Amino acid sequence: MSETLTRELHRAAALFQAGDYAKALALCEAVLKAAPRNAEALHLKAMALGRLGRIEEAETIFHAVLKIHPRKAAVLSNLGNAMAAAGRHRDAISAYREATELEPHFANAWYNLASALMAEGDLAGAFDALTQVVRLQPDSAKARNNLGVVLRRLDRPQEAIEAFTAALRIDAHYTSALINRGKTLRERGDTEAALRDLRRAVAAAPKSAEAHYELANALRAAGDIDQARACYLRALSIAPDAVEIHADLARMLWEAGWKDRFLAVLDARLAQNPTLGLLALRADLAFRSGDIHGSEEAALRLLEQSAVALGAIRLARIRRMQERHEEAASLAEKALAAVPGDFLVRHEYAEALLAAGQATKAVETLACSPPRAHLQKHLALQALALRAAGDLSYRRLYDYDRFVATICIDPPSGYASVHEFNAALYEALKPLHRAAKTRPIDQTLYGGSQSFGRLWDQPDPAIQGLKRALLAAARKYVRQLPKDPTHPFLAAKTETLRCVGSWSVILESGGGHVDHIHPQGWVSASYYVQIPTEVSAAGTRAGCLRLGGSGVAGLNLPPERWFRPIPGTVVFFPSYIWHGVEPFTASEPRVTAPFDLAPA
Repeated sequence: MSETLTRELHRAAALFQAGDYAKALALCEAVLKAAPRNAEALHLKAMALGRLGRIEEAETIFHAVLKIHPRKAAVLSNLGNAMAAAGRHRDAISAYREATELEPHFANAWYNLASALMAEGDLAGAFDALTQVVRLQPDSAKARNNLGVVLRRLDRPQEAIEAFTAALRIDAHYTSALINRGKTLRERGDTEAALRDLRRAVAAAPKSAEAHYELANALRAAGDIDQARACYLRALSIAPDAVEIHADLARMLWEAGWKDRFLAVLDARLAQNPTLGLLALRADLAFRSGDIHGSEEAALRLLEQSAVALGAIRLARIRRMQERHEEAASLAEKALAAVPGDFLVRHEYAEALLAAGQATKAVETLACSPPRAHLQKHLALQALALRAAGDLSYRRLYDYDRFVATICIDPPSGYASVHEFNAALYEALKPLHRAAKTRPIDQTLYGGSQSFGRLWDQPDPAIQGLKRALLAAARKYVRQLPKDPTHPFLAAKTETLRCVGSWSVILESGGGHVDHIHPQGWVSASYYVQIPTEVSAAGTRAGCLRLGGSGVAGLNLPPERWFRPIPGTVVFFPSYIWHGVEPFTASEPRVTAPFDLAPA
């Protein structure tokens, strides 16, 4: 290739690095007119096409480049990057794996493989890939920080903290590691240490929205609502369109009793810059708060901005609440046509069909394999659709006799009885509910409150005793499950479990839970700490756990099983089974400690 073409190719690479992908593509095409089989120009063209969202063209050229490029591992890694950017994580994983097989010392390919595996929910695989990165780059603070992120998500908080600390030993000014360590400490219940780390992070990076945001979360966990609000606002002054920060501020204000003002900050920003993400959030929060008119207004604004999927799916949900079921199904179908690979939208469409009485069509809509992240919701809707269609094969999923179990825990060490333990546990749980003045806006309970953060990360001895007792009970539950690798629930059977959620619930007289599922779990369970005598009395279902009803608005299917709560017992069931709690009248609260587990 001539010197002139080489210079042009270097210019194209510089433009690509600067983010000007269109100009980089144009220069590559100019070079290729003179040298149509130049491997580097073709490689860079494929990368530019990928960044511009022209994935099919990029994929074709990547595969052509693989036949002529001297370093196939680099091409495969960049192919993986394009697939990951397009949301095709499984294809990305395949490309990255092939790259690491060709060049086992290719650290970037291992790093990218870890990211794709995390996106697919394969945390164990991501851990293995990042372990390779740390082996290849032992002095990389970034690698150790990201290993810590995976360890945290694997429910290995102490190892995560050690990884973040190792990153900080390499680079004492690495703010991401400081923030992540503070976040993990907060989740473990060590609020004071978390606040120290996060205040250091804010001091070191005062323009970091993430640092202010995580400090706000720690202050919220400490019960300092006013200071938490101030930190959320500082984070939003830096990142005014950050959906997650707006969402957590609004949730906190709602729970603190600011029902008339909890969306004021979000509305003020929408008046300045109505982004699609903030409009979608406004529609969702208004819907959950019962403000159907406000939710509809935001959904219509999304449609006005040509956000077909975002607007139509939210409007479909509203129409279902208004019992305009045919219109809801039509809107949801329109949304799915816009994004056929989006399982959140597919599931909303299935719910709309069920509410419209089109169970058979719902069964057809769900006759596909979902990504792991959407499996529990998929199975939940499949069971409802089959049952509504009169197909008794739903009982293979809702096999209560095999899949639901009540287990009595042994009193943790240091307690003479379960009764004594529960009394100590209740005292440990009470402070976790003091800041909440109303139910969490995203939760299914009413007439009570839910603790913030992960309960099992609290350092209180009673709570740690509960964690050990419940994990022992969970392993016992799993051992008694039958083996069946063809069953979508039993195929995941393992005694190596990780916690993906734990919390406490205090329901007052008149409280209960609407029917719901736990999409992040594999096994869900509820431990009973304190049960009112009125609920314990035989002859009534008040305060009982119910299973098998419909959690889809507009589809009325009755529950099939009820379980009376008994203090000191824990009820286990698959996370996809719809469940709720019957309302009750009592002089004392109903106190539970639910949790979700997934294969490690």
